[in-house]
Amino acid sequence: MNTAPRHRIPLVVGSAVTVTALAFALGGCSSTNSSGAASTASAADIAVGSVGTMDQMIDISDICPSEGEYTLGIVDGFGTNSWSKTVRAEIEAEAAKCPAITDISYEAGRGDLQATTAAITSMAAQGTDIVLVIPDAGPGEAHLSALRTAVSSGSTVVTFASDPEGSAGADYLDYTDWSPTFSGGTWAQWVVDQLGEAGGNVVFLGGPAGSAVAAQELEGIKAVFADNPQITLLTDEPVTTNWDPAQAQQAMSGLLSQYPQIDAVIVDYGASTDGVIRAYQAAGIPLPPIATTDQNSLSCGFDALKADNPTYELATVSSRTWVGRVALRKALASLAGESDTEPSIYNLSLAEDSTGGTAGASTPSEVCSEGAPADGSPSSLLTPDEVETTFAN
Repeated sequence: MNTAPRHRIPLVVGSAVTVTALAFALGGCSSTNSSGAASTASAADIAVGSVGTMDQMIDISDICPSEGEYTLGIVDGFGTNSWSKTVRAEIEAEAAKCPAITDISYEAGRGDLQATTAAITSMAAQGTDIVLVIPDAGPGEAHLSALRTAVSSGSTVVTFASDPEGSAGADYLDYTDWSPTFSGGTWAQWVVDQLGEAGGNVVFLGGPAGSAVAAQELEGIKAVFADNPQITLLTDEPVTTNWDPAQAQQAMSGLLSQYPQIDAVIVDYGASTDGVIRAYQAAGIPLPPIATTDQNSLSCGFDALKADNPTYELATVSSRTWVGRVALRKALASLAGESDTEPSIYNLSLAEDSTGGTAGASTPSEVCSEGAPADGSPSSLLTPDEVETTFAN
């Protein structure tokens, strides 16, 4: 931690400046941001709970203060996979653009709720100015006590990438993310389009048991399938994979043994999809259409797999490794008394569609980066050099 004097302005609930009344109904994506609670910040409009698209994001130089020093802490409730590694690198790359941020600390909860909440409260107790938290070590609400303690200690807390529940402006400053429900609906609609009037059977693989992200994605999936009775969702709950390719392979192997016909697969993490593909290959079953998040190995490997699996198609949305950058900018703007009206929640359309049927989406060959790591994200905002440094460690 940097011991130099810091310019810290604590979040004061009930101050005279109201940022945004959280009157947004986010399509069921977040009870946090549809609670109707008013939120406050330090004389700045940070558009709490607003919904939009990536083209509305801002540059950190627009809000980086010329005076004062700020310390930054990052707590990832999981933190053990390539996605988390990329997220950390994205935040650190963003922070490097603002000289006012003088020190960065990081803690991975490794799926342990107690360790994660202890890291949150510890960072705040050390006087960390900005604490960014991915509250995914368990159900979102299980993190709330620690988040409230951090706010009471004077830290500006922004949660991201997993819904913490609670109320923005009281339990934390804001929650930034994609809309998992919107992404679930995007995947589901693509599957409907692939299976057509004949329909078919679909399975959904999520992350850790109880993950809020997977639960909300499933809401979007079910909403679309409810309007398409020709589709049968075989998995009423997200299948647990812990976002681990080996566990995803094991889970998919079990599904293939249990169900004689699976016509499409939705997976909420690109690296887990590698495990799904291996399960199909081990079973000697042709790959079906798969919808997931982007990953370089999937993009670069598509053509070879397609040659041996005529029914295989691939659709991805951005794995939103960049969302921590938004969280950082929101927190920094609040502390600096600057406005940051970029969206908190992002509706993502397909970034990749092997069929070429989605306007604005690329094909796998177009986004494949031969020199990038297999588990890198094509939609990452890291430069090629930053990606190389991140995965060299």
